[in-house]
Amino acid sequence: MSTKLPFGLKAPSKGTVIFASIASGIAGTIYASKYHVNEARKAHCDKVSFLANRPCGVHEMPRKVAVFLMAPPGDSMEKSRVWFHEYVKPILVAGAVDYELKEGRADGQIAATVREEVMKRRREAEAQQDIVGAPLEDKPANPFAPMMKDIQDKVKAQDHFDGILAIGRRAWREVLDGVDQGCHADLSVVEEVPAATPATPNVAEGTASVANENEPSATEQQNTDVPATTDETILQDAPTETTASESENKTQEDLVEPVEEESPEERAARFSPPSTLSPVMYIPHSNIIGWTNIPYRLYMWAMDYKRVDAVGKYAVAAVLNQTRPLEERDIDVGEQEKKYWLGDDAEAILASDQPITVEDRVQSVLKTYTSDDLP
Repeated sequence: MSTKLPFGLKAPSKGTVIFASIASGIAGTIYASKYHVNEARKAHCDKVSFLANRPCGVHEMPRKVAVFLMAPPGDSMEKSRVWFHEYVKPILVAGAVDYELKEGRADGQIAATVREEVMKRRREAEAQQDIVGAPLEDKPANPFAPMMKDIQDKVKAQDHFDGILAIGRRAWREVLDGVDQGCHADLSVVEEVPAATPATPNVAEGTASVANENEPSATEQQNTDVPATTDETILQDAPTETTASESENKTQEDLVEPVEEESPEERAARFSPPSTLSPVMYIPHSNIIGWTNIPYRLYMWAMDYKRVDAVGKYAVAAVLNQTRPLEERDIDVGEQEKKYWLGDDAEAILASDQPITVEDRVQSVLKTYTSDDLP
């Protein structure tokens, strides 16, 4: 005998019960995931928020780090951007650390950018050494120089990065290659930097916006009435037309004997690291793709707080600015990313991926960030 429900209500049908159960389960999973994500992110932000709340000195400048991104093999750059904005950026902002976001659209772009930064510091160190070592009669007589030295150092520090963060194994390899090349480069030779990743820093808000791909290139800006004055336009690719005379020049260049490559002894003799090198740090990036990984991808979507906690530890270490010498175990990292390098475009990258190595002398002058939560 069935019991009647009060107020004339009827018992829900079987289909309604099933639908309500599924909808409630999905809604509960989403709510729980967002709750734990916010709690994990808040826990990391609380570890660094005291840096943003402390008063700054009169001439004290905020720290600025460079963040390098490369598209994961088999996918787009958007995945790397989302990874940075979800797991790294909130902690940098909470710790009042400015950043400049740079993207490597092709192999060698990030390495060239880092190489130029290292060479710039080497040139400044040599110029400073020349001034200090000059005879007294040749030194500029400036009675205010001792008073302005502190301010000049602070202004010069604005042009340098106080740290380099590489998101993903590909970007990490390029950063280490750039440091190695910069320490061995010949400062008398001016090299052309390939089209690197432009970025627009926002120091006031501690954010950076990536340049729009639809913006006009350098050639188009030169054709307008307003000249291009920013560094971003210089880094853009400009289309060129091959004329008959250029073809003849290329044919003549092919007949010229190639320049002999320098010997390892000559390269080693030019090794001259700058007095200060920015600490470097690898931040893991696992881009889960593939049909067979859909169940695991759904699981990690529901358990996103695990990634917030794992990746956030690296960002916290960078903000706290606690460093240690770069060790051998810190170099060839990111092997766990390679199992998600799927697709036709990723096959060539996966086949050419070799263990990451760094010369011992370069490793001895490099530092990385550390904290109690990191291994």
